[in-house]
Amino acid sequence: MELQPQIGTIMNLRAALLAIALAIGCGIMPAQGPGDKELARLLANASTRQSAVTSIVAGGSGKVPLLLSWARNPPTEVNENELYIGLADAFGQLQTKEAIPFLIKNIGLNRWNDVNIWLKTAQVIEERLPAAAALTRIGPEASKALIRASWDGMRPEDRLAAIFVVSRIASTIKDGDEERAFLHSAVGQANVERYWAENGLKLLDGRR
Repeated sequence: MELQPQIGTIMNLRAALLAIALAIGCGIMPAQGPGDKELARLLANASTRQSAVTSIVAGGSGKVPLLLSWARNPPTEVNENELYIGLADAFGQLQTKEAIPFLIKNIGLNRWNDVNIWLKTAQVIEERLPAAAALTRIGPEASKALIRASWDGMRPEDRLAAIFVVSRIASTIKDGDEERAFLHSAVGQANVERYWAENGLKLLDGRR
């Protein structure tokens, strides 16, 4: 009679192990090897990041499920912000379309926390903003996703980064009607803001 609970426990354990195996096989859960924590550490370290990205890219898409899982649930052992920079670099090199939502969410991620990058060249801006650079590498599909993304609650610097990415991608494609309409809308919004800002300055100057 005492064997019944033990048999039930064993069966439950076997079922759980089978479910985990099926999840890994279906890509729901990436299989993590003993070196994966070290890979996360290397990606989250500015001095070792490039070599880690180079290694990932050399392996093709093999590490993509693992990287995407870190984009959803980053390992607690590493600095999240620094890991995200490494993920953005890897996703950009691999042109991982599945990473577009993650990259849009982190489009304003700044590699060195520069106070004002927008007076610099486009190449420098891409160097400073790894998620924006990755979206630009991915191309038209990233541009369409940005145009259709909700801008509610988006920070001004993120909106500016989105406009920057769409403009960079638009210059590389033939059929850019959607991008053109988006950029015209951005110019219109900027003109409205400029008008009222200049109006306010004139009112202030008139009081002197």
